[in-house]
Amino acid sequence: MARALILAATIALAVACGPSMVGAQTPEPPTFTSSGNADFDAWRDDFTRRAVRQGRDPAVLGRLLSGLTPDGRVIELDQRQPEFVSPVWDYVNNRVTDRRLNDGRTLRNAIQPTLDAVSNRYGVPSGIILGIWGLESNYGEAALNWDAQAALATLAYEGRRRAQFETYLLALTEMVERGLADQQQLRSSWAGALGQPQFMPDVYLTTAVDWDNDGHRDIWTNRGDVAASIANYLADRGWRRGEPVFDEVRLPSNFDYALADGTMRGVNEWEQLGVQRIGGNWATSERVLQAQLFLPAGAQGPALLLHHNFGVIRRYNNSDRYALVVALLARSFDGGSQRLETPWPTQIGSLNREQVLELQTLLNGLGFDSGTPDGLFGSGTRRAVRGFQSANNLPADGFPTADLLNEVRARSGVAVEPARTPRGLQRNGIRELQRLLNRLGYNAGSADGRIGERTREAIRSFERARGLPVRGRATDVVLEAARAAAG
Repeated sequence: MARALILAATIALAVACGPSMVGAQTPEPPTFTSSGNADFDAWRDDFTRRAVRQGRDPAVLGRLLSGLTPDGRVIELDQRQPEFVSPVWDYVNNRVTDRRLNDGRTLRNAIQPTLDAVSNRYGVPSGIILGIWGLESNYGEAALNWDAQAALATLAYEGRRRAQFETYLLALTEMVERGLADQQQLRSSWAGALGQPQFMPDVYLTTAVDWDNDGHRDIWTNRGDVAASIANYLADRGWRRGEPVFDEVRLPSNFDYALADGTMRGVNEWEQLGVQRIGGNWATSERVLQAQLFLPAGAQGPALLLHHNFGVIRRYNNSDRYALVVALLARSFDGGSQRLETPWPTQIGSLNREQVLELQTLLNGLGFDSGTPDGLFGSGTRRAVRGFQSANNLPADGFPTADLLNEVRARSGVAVEPARTPRGLQRNGIRELQRLLNRLGYNAGSADGRIGERTREAIRSFERARGLPVRGRATDVVLEAARAAAG
């Protein structure tokens, strides 16, 4: 009886679902010629079988993945871990440049009606759209040197984040199936980020906009589609029309820096704590806004109140520095200053990745949980630094410096070597230092063995990045550090 009921239910389900389910079979996956890499071929065959079972078109998969081999350049870029973490002031100053601002103003003048219409529809200021556009692709001037399917297939095959990049490949396949973009358009960064806004394929599917209604979401060449797609991304993630991104503020002399812990408080509460906005008082309507205090360079640097929209920009790129640069670019496009009022405390230096790794390890040993040591200064490490500072009666600004690292070393029982007196370099040593700095990305100019202002500024930038005293002198200490950095 039970078997009869099950059979009847199965027949009823098949009838209800229509004739397409009766006797339906999964299409055959595509077949490929060998790439010469057996492991890659095995992954590709398995991926396409699974993709077809999930409903992807075998013909499209065949076209996208035929003739591919894993790209060693992509794997190298993915595995390369930057030795330097630029100080926040270098990050900001190297991106909020006159050239980027001038190029952005030129683009705005060229497409002003489109930008105005996009801004009106989505509520996102045109300056914010341009700021993101400039950072992501230099307003479309940055080269997209990879076919997206090749980059994504390489990273999926490599395996470190296989599920993530297979999801992107599935989304890319769906893009082509639906005719949203054709295969020849699919140019990307080495990580598979598409077009001028640098959308991953799944974001493209949900967020890219066909602004001119021509049937294509062309984020590669169509400026209207690019602007609307950026604005739609922010609007979809909670952008609040008419609200600010941040306010630069002045803190009272007795301020408790531990309050810069990410807690959102009303602007009126910050005022009661003695916080004042630089450039004028808040209006009554602004005092009800929520904001958190951010000290990007610690107690000696600028102080910012971050509003809700700052966090929305971070949804585009999960970096406080990135969001600050976007906001500064936007402010300048609107006629304001491209600089913060409070100068950066470049004299305090910052830690390089190796030093941050040591700091994290030592803090963990002292009972201040910074998470798994990785050499990257994130929110967990900031909390651990703040905890150590509070426990040792230091200003709890959560900012790591060479002096702080030495204090942590001392508390951990690690010997701190006395600073060595640096010796000036002769001409051959200066040449070597200039070559090394140029190779490391610091523009020291021609390797001519002469110390000019360009070489001095390159040395200063390098010293700040390495946590060395910032002197701008060509010495044996700087040369040894440059040799170690260059490998």
